[in-house]
Amino acid sequence: MRAFNLIPADERGGASLSAGKSGGSAFVVLGLLGVLAIFALLYGEASRQISSQTAKIATLDTQAQAAQAQAAKLAPYVSFMTMHEQRVQAVDQLVDSRFDWAHAFHELGRVLPPNEVALTSLTGAIGSSTGSTAAGADTAAGASSKAAAATGASATAAAGASSTSATSATPPGSVPTFTLSGCATSQSMVALTLDRLRLIDGVSDVTLQSSTQASKAAGGSSSGCTGATFAMQITFDPLPSASATSSPSATPAATPSALTPTTGTPTTSTGAAR
Repeated sequence: MRAFNLIPADERGGASLSAGKSGGSAFVVLGLLGVLAIFALLYGEASRQISSQTAKIATLDTQAQAAQAQAAKLAPYVSFMTMHEQRVQAVDQLVDSRFDWAHAFHELGRVLPPNEVALTSLTGAIGSSTGSTAAGADTAAGASSKAAAATGASATAAAGASSTSATSATPPGSVPTFTLSGCATSQSMVALTLDRLRLIDGVSDVTLQSSTQASKAAGGSSSGCTGATFAMQITFDPLPSASATSSPSATPAATPSALTPTTGTPTTSTGAAR
């Protein structure tokens, strides 16, 4: 059996037109749905990134709190290190402002003419800036080739966690001096000794107090010296001031320190170990 289309030929085109219009609306709807799907995808990605960043921030906050707690535990060590540095600075200031007795005795033994001069007594003192009063004293007697020995003036230091302060037993501006006597083989050797003593590090002046040639008829002096007995005074540069050593002002206080004097037959004096 054959099928026949009973719709008139002029009306057949309208049906196809309506079918075309309905097909275009479907494409528009599909496009809108696609755009909404893209927006939903972007929103989901942004939400995921925000959640990830929020989690990172929370982790960093936790780590920061842990670091702060650890720093709080270590705070006492920081305070201790600060106090340690301040005390070391105070000790350095005292060392810079004191007189180096060991170095002075080493220099004395270094410049004395060997086998020509022997010391019978040696007195070290730290006087005031005018030299009228003594703030401390050190005495020594040479009885062997290593006779010179020295002790430094005592010093105290106090430094706290908040500030540093140091008080020296030898106040700034004090003038160290050596008063020595001995025996030389001749008067010319006394003059040479006087000249060589000026080579000592830090010496500002050397003064000859007396020099006596022993009488050959009497067989020498009462101390047994057959040459020339002499007495000299060595004056050193004043101790550095507080501004020169960058230290706080020190309260003048004198604490004498002494080496026990001895007596004996004069012998040749050589350099003492520093």
